[in-house]
Amino acid sequence: MIRNFLVRIKLLLLAFILPWALCSAPGNAQATSDSLWTFSEIRSDTNGDHKLDYLGQKVTITGIANIGTGLLHEHYLQAFVQNDSAGMSIFAMEIETPFEVGDSIVATGMIERYNGLAEVHIDSYKVFKTSSPIKINFLSDAIEAPQNYLGMLVKGEGKVIEKGSTFNGKYVRISSEGSSKSMMVYVSNFHRLFDEFEFDVLQVGDRISVEGIITEYNPEFPEERTFKLFLRTPEDLDFKGIPQFYLYLIAATSTFFMILIVGWVIVLKRSVKSKTKEIKASLEQKEVLLREIHHRVKNSLTIVSGLIELQEGSTESQEAKDVLQNSQARIQSVALIHEKLYKTESLSEIQLNNYINDLVQAIHGTFSDYKEAVDLNFELEEVFLETDRVIPCGLLINELVVNAFKHAFSKNKKGRLDVILKKEAGEIILTVSDNGPGLPKDFDPKTDESLGSMLIDSFASQLDASMKVSNKTSGGAEYIFKFPSENKTD
Repeated sequence: MIRNFLVRIKLLLLAFILPWALCSAPGNAQATSDSLWTFSEIRSDTNGDHKLDYLGQKVTITGIANIGTGLLHEHYLQAFVQNDSAGMSIFAMEIETPFEVGDSIVATGMIERYNGLAEVHIDSYKVFKTSSPIKINFLSDAIEAPQNYLGMLVKGEGKVIEKGSTFNGKYVRISSEGSSKSMMVYVSNFHRLFDEFEFDVLQVGDRISVEGIITEYNPEFPEERTFKLFLRTPEDLDFKGIPQFYLYLIAATSTFFMILIVGWVIVLKRSVKSKTKEIKASLEQKEVLLREIHHRVKNSLTIVSGLIELQEGSTESQEAKDVLQNSQARIQSVALIHEKLYKTESLSEIQLNNYINDLVQAIHGTFSDYKEAVDLNFELEEVFLETDRVIPCGLLINELVVNAFKHAFSKNKKGRLDVILKKEAGEIILTVSDNGPGLPKDFDPKTDESLGSMLIDSFASQLDASMKVSNKTSGGAEYIFKFPSENKTD
C-alpha cells in the first residue's frame, strides 16, 4: 500500500509540473493546452463499434516505463508505460532519449490503432529518472480477464500446451492451474534479443515461469487469441524443472552411448572369441605335442628297461642282477609317470593316489617270487600333485617298496605291505610300512650310507618332506613322510 501511495504521489506531482515542463520544452507550445489523458479514455468505445472514440486526437499521457528502449525494436521507440490500474503502448519513429524500466515518462502524441492495438504515436516525450517501483500482477488473474491488465506487467507460472511461430515472431501457449483459459507468450522477430529466447528448447508439457506485458488482440493471429504476453528479455522466460528437450537429449545421448558401448562390447567379445579360439587351437596343438612327447619318453624308458632286463639275464653275478633290477624299477616308476601324463586330461598334475596304486602293483609284479606271498593293502585318499613333484615322490615310493620286498618279505612267510595316503591341514601324509622283521636297532637314516637310504633322503628333500622312521610295535618297519600339498615355489 505504501508503494502504491508513493506511485500516486509521483504521478500527481508530474501532473502539476507537466504544464511547466511542456512550456519550457522547445517546440512544445501546442502541448501546453492539452491536459493529461487516462489510458481508459484513450481506449474508450462508447458505441461499441470497435472504433476508438478519440482516434487521431492529440493527447498527453504519463506513466512509468515497464520496458526499456531498444528491446522491442533497435531503432523505433516501441515501449509501454503503466500505472497501478492500466498501461499503454507508445511508439515513435526514433528514440530521442533512451529510458529504462522504472523511469517516469511524460509523452505527447496522436491516438492510433496499429494492427488492432490502441497506442499513442508520440511526437515528443520527457524522461524523469525516478526508478519508480512497478506493480506486477498475477498471471493467473490476467489469464481470466486480460482486458483489465492491458499494457501492464504480469508474472506467474504455467504449462506449455502449444508451440508455434508466426510470420513476425514465435510463441508458446500456456495454461494456468485451475483455469480453463490460456495465454499466448510471444516474442517478436523485431526484438533485438530474438535469437536468445530459448523457445526451441520448450516442448508441450514443460512448466515455465514468465514475466511480461499484456497486449491487445492482433488480427494476424486466430480469432480466439485475443491477448498475448510480450516478453521483454530472455530472463523473463525461465524453466521450472528440467525441460523435456533436455530429458530427450539426455535419453538420446544415453541411448547413443549405450549403443556405442554395446557395439564396442560386441566387437570386443568377437575379438576375444577369435583370439580365444586361436589360443585354444594353439594350446590343443601344444597339448597333443606334449602328450606325444610323454608317450615317446615312456616308450624310450620302456626300451631302456627292456635292455636292462636283457642285461640282467646275461649276467651270473647276483650283485649285478640286484643293481640292474633296482635300476629297472626306478626307470619303470618314471616311465609310469609319463604314461599317466599321456593318458590324463591335465598335463600339469597327476592324481597321486591312482599313480601310487599302479606303481606299487607294477613293482609287486616285478618280484614274481613274492607275488602270492605278499598282500598289498591300500588306503589312498584322492590327492592331486604337480608333475614336477610326482617324479621324486614316485622314486621315493619305488625305493621304499623295493627295499620292503628285498629285506622284509620271504617266500615262506605271509607278508603285508601297507601304503597310506592322506591329506590333512594343507599337508600330504604318505606312510609305507611292512610286517617284516623291522629295522636294525642301531639303524639311523641320517647316518646310514647305503645307496637306498641316500636316495630316500634325497627324494624327501626334493619334496620338502619331514621323515619319521620307526619299527611298529606289531613288527615291521614304518616310514612316514609329511610334505606341503602345494608347491611353495609357486
